[in-house]
Amino acid sequence: MMANAMPKAPLKAIDSKIAAIQKAQRAELQLKLFPDWPDDRRGAPNEVIRSAIFGVVRTGRRKRVLDLPVAGPAGSNITITGWRLDQYDLDIWLEVMHLARNMKPGETVRFTLRSMLKRLHSTVNTGSADLKWVHARLYNLGETLIKFDDGRYEGVAGALIGSFRIDNETGEAVVRTNPELRALWESITHLDIEQRRSLGQNQLAKAIHAALASHITWMPIRLDTLMTRVGAEYTRLRDFKAALELVLDDFKAREWIHGYAIGRGDGGLVAIDKVRPPTQVRAAQRLQIGNDDQG
Repeated sequence: MMANAMPKAPLKAIDSKIAAIQKAQRAELQLKLFPDWPDDRRGAPNEVIRSAIFGVVRTGRRKRVLDLPVAGPAGSNITITGWRLDQYDLDIWLEVMHLARNMKPGETVRFTLRSMLKRLHSTVNTGSADLKWVHARLYNLGETLIKFDDGRYEGVAGALIGSFRIDNETGEAVVRTNPELRALWESITHLDIEQRRSLGQNQLAKAIHAALASHITWMPIRLDTLMTRVGAEYTRLRDFKAALELVLDDFKAREWIHGYAIGRGDGGLVAIDKVRPPTQVRAAQRLQIGNDDQG
């Protein structure tokens, strides 16, 4: 045996100590309050809106899924079991978490189903069918489990909401947040909720709007990769490209982007010149200053 070889026992002890520290850090993180943000924004974890957890799902009968892989940021493997979630489910979740801001993870928020429809600025009447729609979306969020594997750690984070109950006489819903997801909120984007609402029922537009908002600078991405990343259920890539062009033309008309370009073929790059909100302009300036200092 080499004289400088390190015994195995101390290495195991070090690994155990690191694991204990990380466990304590995760427990401490779950005690932190959810972050705050302005009332005209909706906080959304970057890891969620840069993934296909909430996809662009075709209308029709909702699909049950088992260990369905969904695209996510580089280095993360995500699967979901439960319901294939879409942008309407994300609308509900954003509102639930808006009510939970500045609260302790695992605590409950209360609202009526009618008030939730109003928060969504629903254009439909708040009749029984619409209230059942909110009811069904809460079940989607509560019954869909998220599994992760980042190479070192794997496991089940649970559902996007911890639990919920509805009083069928008053229509009041009580939703408990999932403390296991608190770590996601360390990196978030503030979505302009009026812009998102103005997109109506266009799921692809909502998904692209969220993806754009989560990046200070949009990095060109392959067309086929983008379709997978937003979880868009198009049979043909050219159909996705046509729908994407309509969305980006609309964004340009609204002056949300300066322009865009889509290269040829499945691997054509999607380049978007976005209009940055003031907060992202300042963030970009700080990044530039940091790069200059290192130069």
